[in-house]
Amino acid sequence: MSHLSTHTSKLNDLDSLKDACNELGLTIKAGGRPRYYSGAQGSPECDYVISWGSNYEVGLQKDVKTGNFRLVYDEYTGAVEKKLGKGCSKLVESATYHKIAKKAKGYGYFIQKKDTEKGTIQMTLTRY
Repeated sequence: MSHLSTHTSKLNDLDSLKDACNELGLTIKAGGRPRYYSGAQGSPECDYVISWGSNYEVGLQKDVKTGNFRLVYDEYTGAVEKKLGKGCSKLVESATYHKIAKKAKGYGYFIQKKDTEKGTIQMTLTRY
């Protein structure tokens, strides 16, 4: 029985994903099969694999039609959720922040980031 799940996302900017991984203390490498409950054998080939020194990893598969990445990981034990939040929300939020911040800076905005008590990110954009 496979424990792997595939989740669609709107993540499509590799540089923002790399920045998010760096911020969260994760490693991202090109190609490979993400490890899960049964190891890497039987997991699908992915464009990128995200790891953090655990027996569990998250795979990223690029959807050729949309350009977005699908997240492939094992939900069964809760190891990925413990590190990255439900649905990899911490990764998604951080990558989204980095994408918006990069774009906003290009338009001359100053960005302030605040982590809220709920564990989410609050951004304030100011233009002088």
